Amino acid sequence: MPFIRFSFLLILCLFGTTLNKAWAQSEADQFLFLLDEFYYYPQNSKLVKLSARVQWEQLDVASGSGKFLRNPDFKFTWQKVGSSESRKFKLVGNPDQYSIARKIELENQISNYGELIVPLTLRQKFSGYSGQLEKVIGDKLRLYYQSNSSAENIEKYSLLVDRKKLKIDKIRFTQHTSPRKVNGTFRYEKLGDKWVIAESHSSFKMGGLNYREVSLYRYKKIDDIWLVHRIDQTLKQDNQIFQSHRFKILDVHLSHSGE
Repeated sequence: MPFIRFSFLLILCLFGTTLNKAWAQSEADQFLFLLDEFYYYPQNSKLVKLSARVQWEQLDVASGSGKFLRNPDFKFTWQKVGSSESRKFKLVGNPDQYSIARKIELENQISNYGELIVPLTLRQKFSGYSGQLEKVIGDKLRLYYQSNSSAENIEKYSLLVDRKKLKIDKIRFTQHTSPRKVNGTFRYEKLGDKWVIAESHSSFKMGGLNYREVSLYRYKKIDDIWLVHRIDQTLKQDNQIFQSHRFKILDVHLSHSGE
């Protein structure tokens, strides 16, 4: 679930705990867009196309063996066309060896990982939401984003921002589908002078059970562009491992503008 990534003039405007709503909405967006400048996005390095093979392993929880089983590899393609982007996964090899139900299951599972390989900017992520900046708590401030459309599954976000280090520390969101409420925290590393997420923790409750997910991210430099190289995710249900996945992003090919 993961995700996420100023100017002294703006900081000077943030003191005080009550804000005019119209002012707060525009300032919330300006603040969020400025935060984008402090997060690392590979697509900001004149990248126009990326393809890679995604190797995917899944822990055999049922047997209790502790072994990871190999799922089919996928080819991931990200491409920028004008102001839009596309992220696609395609099963590698002969798809006919899998049932239609199995292919749909695999494709649904892996489809969410495209945004982890080439992340959306904050501007993109919250383009369909209205923002408010409501509180300042010491060196922290809170941004609230409400969906402008009933078609969005996620209704609203609450972001706790470190205004000195210029990064989002915590996120909380409410959605229409189960789990209704999800809480997340982030640990960052710097690549050069930009933030990347090194570790994320999320927690939620579903069906009366408590779930916690931990995701670890490792990065590798390819042709002067940093890309996530490995993702390890473990989901626990009431402190018992429920799922665990390992993804490796291999055989990367990049195209830059002007080539």
